[in-house]
Amino acid sequence: MIELIEWSRMVFLDYPSFQFIIVFLGAAFGGELAILALSFLVAQNVFPLFPFFLISVLGVFSSDTLWFILGRTKTVDKISKHRYTVGTVSAITEAIRRLSRGNHFLAFIFAKFVVGTRVVIIMYVSRTGMTFKNFIRYNIGAIFIWLIVLIPIGFLSGLGFNYISHILEDIYAGIGFIFLILLVFVIIQIWINRILVQKEKEIIREQNL
Repeated sequence: MIELIEWSRMVFLDYPSFQFIIVFLGAAFGGELAILALSFLVAQNVFPLFPFFLISVLGVFSSDTLWFILGRTKTVDKISKHRYTVGTVSAITEAIRRLSRGNHFLAFIFAKFVVGTRVVIIMYVSRTGMTFKNFIRYNIGAIFIWLIVLIPIGFLSGLGFNYISHILEDIYAGIGFIFLILLVFVIIQIWINRILVQKEKEIIREQNL
């Protein structure tokens, strides 16, 4: 793993523009795991921290804008109203609406942290008449909060990997530390998703009454 990190550092030092492309695409379409992995590499001095944060914001915002625009197309409208998708989409959006108590900003935050809902929620709000100006205002704040939570997790995992591997002189101990951090992160994600699923079940039961 050390050799892979060193190889990555050398590649990005030789081709600095390539690192920005990787960060942009990873942040835009890679989701939580990409942000965590890239943040880990920041701690290994593969990427500079501040440019990494700014490009990540730009990448996530660009992909969210794409979903917002696509949400207003006729194709997405037909898909969302299809009999195989309408129930799921309506349950997810209603669950997020109830959890956020109608607050658009909280809805965007939930959409960032609950796995599998980001694209659905963004496309949904784009079809509710929300202006692009309000979309920018709510989404930028949610992106900042999301990244401020995720990046330190990945970054501290990288620092912990370096420290434990050096102190114990055992790379496998460092790898074990990474898996421990990922396990805690996955448990938190499962807990958040379970709350959403419970809300969805309540909504489905109400619809069937």
